[in-house]
Amino acid sequence: MSIDAQISDMASLWPNLRLVAREGACAAWRGPLRPLMQTFDIEIVYRAPAVIERSDARVLQPKVTVLSPPLRRRPGDREGALPHVYYGPDGEVMLCMLDPDAGEWSPGDSPAQTTVPWIIDWLAAYEGWRATGKWTGSGRHVEPERGNV
Repeated sequence: MSIDAQISDMASLWPNLRLVAREGACAAWRGPLRPLMQTFDIEIVYRAPAVIERSDARVLQPKVTVLSPPLRRRPGDREGALPHVYYGPDGEVMLCMLDPDAGEWSPGDSPAQTTVPWIIDWLAAYEGWRATGKWTGSGRHVEPERGNV
């Protein structure tokens, strides 16, 4: 799918997520999502791969961050960390929504049809985890290869 098709698909399915940047094959969207009780402002950054590029979901999956409210640890949680997140080189927290080895996503998939529903599921699991300490989200957390985030 071309980046133009991705942008059109997002506008059609999720009009509340507005395109905030577009450069070449890259696009970024921001906007509110409300999975359960709380509204979260999120950002999705996606780069459509070149035809000759290796299709590695670890590298090419959309990068998703929660802009507000800040994600918080559970008071007294023995894990001491947020579940199912990646930390970028600048300390940014990105959501881990899929198992890149399971073939759940490929660079040809539409972020509007895959990533946004997964964000909503992740945020619902996060809200539940904050309340109960149990992560109910699906998937398997896989650490990215060094240098790929």
